[in-house]
Amino acid sequence: MSLPFHRRAGRGACAVLALVTILTLALQTPAYAQAETGQISGTVSDPQGAVVAGVAITVTSKDTGATRTTTTTGQGDYAVPSLLPGNYEVKVDASGFAQKTVPVRVTVGTKTTVDVELAVTGGGETVDVVAGDQGVQVNTESQVLSTVVTQKQIRELPTLTRNPYSLVQLAGTAVTIDPEAQDPNTTASDRGVGFNINGQRSSSTNVLLDGADNNDTYGSDIGNAVPLDSVQEFTVLTNNFSAEFGRASGGIVNVATKSGTNDFHGTVYEFNRVSALATSSAQLKGAFVPTDKGVFTRNQFGYSVGGPVIKDKLLFFQSTEWLRVRSSDTAIALVPTADLIARLPGNVQDFFAPFALSTPINGRVFTVGEVGGNPSGPFAALPSSLPAFGEVFYTIPADAGGGFPQNQYQVVGRADWNISDKTTMYGRYALQNIAFEDGALSFSPYSGFNSPQLTNNHNFLVSLTHVWTDRFVTQSKFAFNRVRNDQPLGEQPITPTLYLQQNVKSTLLNHDVAFPGYFPFSPAASIPAGGPANNYQIYQDQTYTTGSHSFRFGGSFLRIQDNHSFGAFEYAVEELAGSAFDGLDNLVLGQLARYRVAIDPQGNFPGEKVSFPASAPIFERNNRYSEGALYVNDSWKVHPRLTLNLGLRWDYFGSSTAPTRTSTRTSTSARAPRSSTRSTTAACSAPPTVRWAACGRRTRTTSGRASAWRGTCSATARPAFAAATASPTSGTSAT
Repeated sequence: MSLPFHRRAGRGACAVLALVTILTLALQTPAYAQAETGQISGTVSDPQGAVVAGVAITVTSKDTGATRTTTTTGQGDYAVPSLLPGNYEVKVDASGFAQKTVPVRVTVGTKTTVDVELAVTGGGETVDVVAGDQGVQVNTESQVLSTVVTQKQIRELPTLTRNPYSLVQLAGTAVTIDPEAQDPNTTASDRGVGFNINGQRSSSTNVLLDGADNNDTYGSDIGNAVPLDSVQEFTVLTNNFSAEFGRASGGIVNVATKSGTNDFHGTVYEFNRVSALATSSAQLKGAFVPTDKGVFTRNQFGYSVGGPVIKDKLLFFQSTEWLRVRSSDTAIALVPTADLIARLPGNVQDFFAPFALSTPINGRVFTVGEVGGNPSGPFAALPSSLPAFGEVFYTIPADAGGGFPQNQYQVVGRADWNISDKTTMYGRYALQNIAFEDGALSFSPYSGFNSPQLTNNHNFLVSLTHVWTDRFVTQSKFAFNRVRNDQPLGEQPITPTLYLQQNVKSTLLNHDVAFPGYFPFSPAASIPAGGPANNYQIYQDQTYTTGSHSFRFGGSFLRIQDNHSFGAFEYAVEELAGSAFDGLDNLVLGQLARYRVAIDPQGNFPGEKVSFPASAPIFERNNRYSEGALYVNDSWKVHPRLTLNLGLRWDYFGSSTAPTRTSTRTSTSARAPRSSTRSTTAACSAPPTVRWAACGRRTRTTSGRASAWRGTCSATARPAFAAATASPTSGTSAT
């Protein structure tokens, strides 16, 4: 799961006009439209190879009983578009010829060619038996390079975490090595589907669920994960996209969920992994000091069930999966002793007084003489036998081999309605809920600073397909996607965090040093963060067949409501010095080298002055975006062995608009009971010599749109330690 402290760039206000002219002799599996449906097409001929016009074609779903009919054109061609993935029978019936039936499998977003040669016999019926998986045919319709991951592969190939997206690596150009990383052995991040496709960033992958957008535009990863048992199949498009496709420079992963069938079917499962049955890693086995392997328990269990409500008319499918991971590790931190704190100035004692250790010092205790310091510094001047720092061994949630400790469940429900032989409709709802344990983000040996991560995602879609004539078919879809990834505070309110050194975590005696505050080992990290992002989607696609031309045209409209907060420097970052030993000296003197906290820039820009007293800024951003696309594509079958694809596409990625702000400057947290007592009235109380810090620059959101300015009050002198709520200083200004 992505921890979105940073947002990716790459989307701005732009309009793209693309003309694609493609001449193909394609033998690979082709892809068809930015949709979950596929198409069966072909040519009907007699034993001499002459085309036969006016032949009745009936396509019947073996799973749902839905039927579609058409007739061949004057050139002997036929096309049946907008078919849901599944097993079908193509029945060809022409006067004077034997009736012929061909089994065929339609996969998600693809065109499948079924050419039929009729036999002149008396009234009999011929059934073709096609080798392979349910009658898979060789396709010669499109230039798009893609890989179909079938239901059989999903069901039978081993996946360690039962994540269907792990099978994306079956596509030849999907790799786990991140081209952006300086270390060539670094694996791809968890953005996108976790793979780099075509050498692009993992976040450059467009993820679709039943043909609709399923992206977390803030975290650049999957919007809503679904159980493996709910996936019918999916297609990975890697290159040569036709005009139907947009919004991706890497690849497109299009997942289709299962539908019910005319037969009841279901599964019940439990997958258990425990550390007792796992071996130690190569790193642990080769460690110089023998190290015990981590302890974990992982239980993944669930069910799926589907069947008819009304046979051939109304079908249902439902799947739920739960995941329980229990795993922990022992962390070691070095904290100041009570004896040392008693020797520090009053302002430093006041800072430490409200905070207690969650686990008392339970390891070695190091004296001033053992710690060392600057030879002539104030810390070294303390009695050398004074106990200064002690080891704390404390338990934190960690991935010991079975995943990060969490409680998660995923739900998918779907209903398919065959209204008539001309109209079909289905609706699908998906839910994902994850609760990572306290300590999943910030962890500390001090009580109350362990914070969790909470995820709650929803995805709803309804699709309507109508056959107007044998030549004209439309598909209309509405989808709603709500993604929420919250990173709230722990039990402690907004509190300054103290660091021994600037910008980096501090170490003494080969141990990390921890002082009170959130993220004691990560000065650049900030919480609270999170909030919902709503994505409203409308898709309209049409297919019109005439002669040897098959036109596909349509468009889409997306309305994105991005409501996020990011508490960058909402709690002050107090740094003692540039080096550890200088930090010890300033700790004894009760002085800071730098104090940073977010302030309201009062409409000013970096380089301009801000008058004091300064208050906290608004950390929430409520951005609104509108996106649209139009396309037309002509698949022209010039010859049975030659297809010409012509396409034109226009995309618009709108600029941000924000509603009128009515909220007050209060801290944001996903845990209402805790956040109700957190005030952000703390203001910058630094001395007059302050400046804009480096983070007072314009930043970019995930989608490349500019966010608001934010300023950071940064002291260059040595102000006193700040309390949890600082008092404003009047009559000063900052630049």
